[in-house]
Amino acid sequence: MDQRLFQGEFVSSDRLLYTPSEFARSNLLYLQEIGRLKARKTHTSKRQNLDSFLFFYVKSGSGIINYGGKDYPVREGDCVFINCRNPYFHRTSENLWTLEWIHFNGVSVLSVYLKYLERGGQPVFHPDSLEEASSIWDSLNEVAHSDDYIRDIRINEYLSRLETLLMSFSWNPEIQPAGNNYKTVFALKEYIDVNYREKISLDKLAEKFLTNKYTLSRSFKEQFGTSIINYLLMTRITRAKQLLRFTDDTVEEVGNLCGISPLYYFSRIFKQIEGISPMEYRQMWK
Repeated sequence: MDQRLFQGEFVSSDRLLYTPSEFARSNLLYLQEIGRLKARKTHTSKRQNLDSFLFFYVKSGSGIINYGGKDYPVREGDCVFINCRNPYFHRTSENLWTLEWIHFNGVSVLSVYLKYLERGGQPVFHPDSLEEASSIWDSLNEVAHSDDYIRDIRINEYLSRLETLLMSFSWNPEIQPAGNNYKTVFALKEYIDVNYREKISLDKLAEKFLTNKYTLSRSFKEQFGTSIINYLLMTRITRAKQLLRFTDDTVEEVGNLCGISPLYYFSRIFKQIEGISPMEYRQMWK
């Protein structure tokens, strides 16, 4: 990352890197970074493979964001919502922009993002007013800078408002792609949602959906912003968390029911993703 982007040569900025609690990471929507900037010079900012979702809006000026290999013009009053796992870059035009942004994540964000895409949500949308988005940003910024002992809960509340705002602009059936790839990847997603506990491989999926596995993988990631294998894994872990909390099944049984076995492998994968073992996760909810 070019640090000059935050030291004044290219922008005047004010940002907070937020560290959520372990409880927030495991159970809530949580804030990662919030900030505002005013561009001083034209510049390009590139990112990729960040475990984060980005929302920002343009208060003034204009520029371009490149996402999914496509350029989207962005102007005053526009909002942007993307999955930062995918490579992207944005650059201001000569009409230097002013932005306010939120990097966030949490237990439901990927599912919300996938539903956003499924309904035709776009990387860039233009509300009638930025009043609600600005109000959410102000509330998040205030509580993130506070000493409120339940600030992670309050942040969760404001990020839930943000998810609701985003979904209210997701319904665009007239611009959903109508090709075979579009239909195939949504059928594939539904198949995984139902059959996640089965042994699933790219080769078997390609055979089932009568297409090349590389084409299938690329189309799925372009549409949903994550790989087939990662979506399958997240689906399994989400189900595992439900079973650990609401059943008396052993940890080994939970792993088997979610399609991740043997026990040592399930425990290792769960801890890599959640930061704690399956048993520690269960005990946390008792």
